[in-house]
Amino acid sequence: MMQNDVVVIGGGISGLSLSYYCAQAGMKTTLLEKNESVGGSFASPQYSSNGKKFWMELGAHTCYSSYRNLLDIVEGCGLKSAIIARAKVPFSLFVDGKIRSLVSRLNILELLVSVPNLFTLKKTGLSVRSYYSKIVGEQNYQEVIRHFFNAVPSQETDDFPADMMFKSRQKRKDVLKNYTFKNGLQSVARAISAKSGLNVFTSQDVTSVVYKDGLYEIRSAGGGEYSAKTIVLATPSSVASRLLKDVEPALASHLGQLKAADVDSVGVIVRKENVKLKPVAAIISPDDVFFSVVSRDTVPDDNYRGFVFHFQPGLDEKTKRSRITEVLGVGFSKIEHTEAKLNTVPTLQLNHHQWLEKTDQLLKDKKRVLLTGNYFGGMAIEDCVSRSKSEFARLKA
Repeated sequence: MMQNDVVVIGGGISGLSLSYYCAQAGMKTTLLEKNESVGGSFASPQYSSNGKKFWMELGAHTCYSSYRNLLDIVEGCGLKSAIIARAKVPFSLFVDGKIRSLVSRLNILELLVSVPNLFTLKKTGLSVRSYYSKIVGEQNYQEVIRHFFNAVPSQETDDFPADMMFKSRQKRKDVLKNYTFKNGLQSVARAISAKSGLNVFTSQDVTSVVYKDGLYEIRSAGGGEYSAKTIVLATPSSVASRLLKDVEPALASHLGQLKAADVDSVGVIVRKENVKLKPVAAIISPDDVFFSVVSRDTVPDDNYRGFVFHFQPGLDEKTKRSRITEVLGVGFSKIEHTEAKLNTVPTLQLNHHQWLEKTDQLLKDKKRVLLTGNYFGGMAIEDCVSRSKSEFARLKA
């Protein structure tokens, strides 16, 4: 059985960032990822044909200058020079089979009457709907704005806490306001996993965790066996709940209360000349079978264009394929390559702050069990890294 100081279960940005902190501190750290590659929502599959390469994002797609903790890791991995700007192309609506601008669908008079509330209304204790409908007006919210909010976690967000959707953070002035990386966000995940002192094992679907003689023993479906003084769960809350049920039953039960949603993402690559659609950053289609279509037009390519459809869960392949061709205006024979990925995102409710407070109370005397992920301070990339940093500080303390 491989012995470690720390074993991290889950190779998304949450698990990778906590692994980075532990490895940098000289701890013998092993990260276990159930998929064939690390990254989680940092998923930038590469396509190559006739010597021409192309990537697209199947999950997260944008970083910001306010992601200070992430940027510290990026610099630590020597990746700052790989930061590139995103082209300024619009976010658009798809209505009645046509691309429409956001402004064209807004009731400007209602917006002018409502927007002064932005300076007096506080987000605390309010849902996304109750807050933003007062900022933009009820009609604007229902017909336009809520669809953009739903596109962020690919689920209905009316009841999300308003203060967990978008946060104001201090920005770094030496970094582009919004950016990506030359080879996509997954290049960050690959760089972290390659750091000295960090052992990474993929295709390791962890099936059990037991506590014995002061050590956690972790076993995977493939026969892998690992032990550690400290265990980190960087998985969806339901997975953490299942793995901890025998070692920390109260914590496991609490984690099991949190709901989540699956995001069914399908990416397609098409030759540039075959798509007549004007360049866009993303397309939102109100009350459609997909929440959004995220485009690679933000990083223009001479040969290809890429589009990732984030579908509602449970659709059959025929329905998805049909909608893709309808929106792009191309036959499926013109699609050169496809990629698919299933991500899990939390479903947050107004009582989430109370849920989180109890979570941390349950963890208070459990110095050797760490929890990180996208269901703590928020779902943004920086929220995930910040949680990892605070959990590492708790371990060090």
